[in-house]
Amino acid sequence: MVVRCPGCRIRLGVDKEKLIFNNILFQCPKCKNIFVPERHLVLQNKTTGNGKILIAHSNPSLVNEMTALLKNNGYQAEVSSDGIDAIIKVVKEFPFLVIIEVDLPKINGFDVCRRLRLTAKTKGIEFLFIVSSNSERHKEIQSQCCPYNYIEDYRIPELLIEKIDLLKQKD
Repeated sequence: MVVRCPGCRIRLGVDKEKLIFNNILFQCPKCKNIFVPERHLVLQNKTTGNGKILIAHSNPSLVNEMTALLKNNGYQAEVSSDGIDAIIKVVKEFPFLVIIEVDLPKINGFDVCRRLRLTAKTKGIEFLFIVSSNSERHKEIQSQCCPYNYIEDYRIPELLIEKIDLLKQKD
């Protein structure tokens, strides 16, 4: 969760469990202001509402297609072509969603997801897995993901925005 300091307006990452208790005092590391977070100052997480989506895929034509769809629907698209770069960009940019190829080079999509979910700052980021329709792992992916967490590559034009909307409603 992210809390905003009422003094300097800086955003502070806070463990969600600490916000359950009423009248917990926080001290801002920047301005040293001590405050009790109010309900309207508590944001769901750093990524809520920023419109950033990271596309991590090795196929440039699919990346261009997804980028165009996202921009036409008001989202900012960042692009990565391998798993290591995807992890670095997620940590730097904090997108609310990562659209990621399952068979991504260097580190596959599932491993990228697992690694990012281990870190408190990035564990709330949603993932939408892209699977190749001719992949042998298609059935494995169907069993590991919820129906709204993966999409076949040939269905991107018709389902991408719909899947993103489902993931946003899930929050």
